[in-house]
Amino acid sequence: MKHKFSYPIVILITLTTMLCCNCSKDSSNGDDSGKPYLRVSFSEKMVGNSSGSLELYVTSNTAWMAEARSSWLHIDRPSGKGNLSVRISYDQNEDPTGTPKRTGVVRFTAEDINPVEVVVTQSALTFTNPITLGGNIATMPDPYIVKDGDKYYACKAGSNNSIAISMSSRLSVIEATKAVWHLPYDDSSEPWNIKNLWAPELFHIDGHWYVYYAAGRYTNNSYGDQRTGVIRSKTDDPLTSEWEDMGMIYTGESDNIPSEITVDNTEYAIDMTTFELKGQRYAVWSGNRKDNSTQQIRIAKMSNPWTISSGFKILSSPEQSWEKVEGKVNEGPAILMNEEKGKLFIVYSCNGSWTEYYRLGWLMLDIETGDPMNPADWKKSDNYVFWRCDNSHEPTAGVNGVGHCTFTKSPDGTEDWIVYHAMKYHPDYGGGWSVRYPFIQKFTWNDDGTPNFGEPVGWGETQLLPSGETL
Repeated sequence: MKHKFSYPIVILITLTTMLCCNCSKDSSNGDDSGKPYLRVSFSEKMVGNSSGSLELYVTSNTAWMAEARSSWLHIDRPSGKGNLSVRISYDQNEDPTGTPKRTGVVRFTAEDINPVEVVVTQSALTFTNPITLGGNIATMPDPYIVKDGDKYYACKAGSNNSIAISMSSRLSVIEATKAVWHLPYDDSSEPWNIKNLWAPELFHIDGHWYVYYAAGRYTNNSYGDQRTGVIRSKTDDPLTSEWEDMGMIYTGESDNIPSEITVDNTEYAIDMTTFELKGQRYAVWSGNRKDNSTQQIRIAKMSNPWTISSGFKILSSPEQSWEKVEGKVNEGPAILMNEEKGKLFIVYSCNGSWTEYYRLGWLMLDIETGDPMNPADWKKSDNYVFWRCDNSHEPTAGVNGVGHCTFTKSPDGTEDWIVYHAMKYHPDYGGGWSVRYPFIQKFTWNDDGTPNFGEPVGWGETQLLPSGETL
């Protein structure tokens, strides 16, 4: 299936809801409190401007009513009780001028429950997930996109253990990437980083670009010697610059930094990212003990972008039921700042990345009073904050394994967007590392300053373009 941009007018359905999942090991959508509730099965849908219909699934423990409050929308079931499907039909848009945008409402109500309003928006500017890579739908595990000025730079693990980068003027399009650096070949010097280049992240700091990546030697059929390294551009252009290897980064627990950093005096370290707060730079990554496979979110101070200057502190381990459904893993930390509310978040992935139970949680720090190096100053989310697990018995490909994210802004800077990968799940071939694709999705903020990511969108689902982006 080719990725397309659609000029015909489409319909966007938006509501506050909870996604229904069908995964036997983890299903958290029931409500045993006895209080009346009313939910709908999806948060956004778009369709073409020809006439047609779509189906919603209402989940409720009480009687409810539905009303189409726009003349071009129609419902087949104006009332019901309990869990039922509702078909919404829509008329063809016959406006000869091709109106770029209009809105309507479908309202669901029940006694003692706040109404759920389905906001219907029509727009001609859309894209579909997964977004394209070099003009085609292609896998891109651990996708990383950073906005710098008016350009978006994508960074990925390329072929032959390379770091590959591309530039685009649009968030919804990843241009074909170019290899800018390769892991060294194995020779008599026996470098530490000859195999398994994972999850590179690109940062523009003080006139140089830095890429943090994980690699190792894969000894004894184990990934246990994966460590983090960093490379630095010699110029301000990441696509044309030569790159210099700044070496392995220290990821040990002792504050006594060794003069020579080796696999032996460090610990397993992947998915490194970095941020600066109040003039101090920090590194955050996923690591584990040499004698324990439990992956943790760790943090340390940095004296510059390529040097860690302290031993690590453990900020999070997989302790909650929702983060250890399958595999004891906390990984893929991503930094998200809410300066208006004074909150800093580390959004991380948990459960096995090869499973449909992969999902996001977060750690939150008060910027004014919190110390990033004090684990007690970080608060973990009460539950997962982003997950989708489609019914594996559906005849078409579903979405599962949502995680390993990063964050960016729309071209005009007015919208917040999450970049993540999702697995294409189908009963014929399951999921796994080989089928992770790049998705992007707009998100908002709750009144308390926490991010509201909504529900992950479906495979091939149409969305409005990021604000300020043109075709």
